[in-house]
Amino acid sequence: MLKTSIVCLFAAFNAIMLHGQKSIQPGDIEIHSQLTLLTISPDEVSDFERDMSALSELSKQVELEEQFDWLTYKSDLGQYLIVNFSSAISDALTIDGYRKEFRRKGVGKAFDTIVDALLQRTISIDKNHLIQMLLPWSTVREISVSEFPLATMVEHQIPTKNIEEFDGAMRKLVALLKKVEYPYPLESNRGSLGAYGTMTLVWFYDDRDAYFGNNNLLNWMARKGNQEEFQALMETIEGLSLSSKAYHFSYQKQLGY
Repeated sequence: MLKTSIVCLFAAFNAIMLHGQKSIQPGDIEIHSQLTLLTISPDEVSDFERDMSALSELSKQVELEEQFDWLTYKSDLGQYLIVNFSSAISDALTIDGYRKEFRRKGVGKAFDTIVDALLQRTISIDKNHLIQMLLPWSTVREISVSEFPLATMVEHQIPTKNIEEFDGAMRKLVALLKKVEYPYPLESNRGSLGAYGTMTLVWFYDDRDAYFGNNNLLNWMARKGNQEEFQALMETIEGLSLSSKAYHFSYQKQLGY
């Protein structure tokens, strides 16, 4: 009972804080995503990938509905990021939600066999939380993972007192990126359930050498004559952050659906 009360209290706190951000309106929220970051024991990576591939193949076999799609990425450090989507916090997917759907499709036993195998792996759950993609902080509504299979995700921890100022800086950054026609899309999110104050910027690209080289942000802004404006904005964003951390990912088509 106490545990349930604590969970409800924190859920209510998140809701109050999110709705308290007056600069963001309901129409600014494009989609909700659940991020699950996993570390797999090195000697079990091949087993994990085999299990995830089997789940992917089973999903294709029964033509799982779109709302059950998920993406899998692998980081430079060997972590796996699982991303699934929902229209609202209340629609966030759970393992039981998937189980019910696979059972409805007539392959519940096959699903349980795969999940049971995954549960036998040595897996550390490093992150599991919900985020909201915000259109005012993004240069696109959606991206094609086949066109941009690489991603750099930067998490900023923003204290409550700085969130409105962070919002203003992000809107200016997006306006600048669109003005200079930066070729790599940006999707930005604010943390929702379990991650309030975690702001996640995700840059998508197709070529790592180009992204970090000739087409990196500083080089691009310098060629367009907007380097100082860009640097000032990034200094503002960093100054508002308690901390920041970057992850570099590559899309793993065979491990998703």
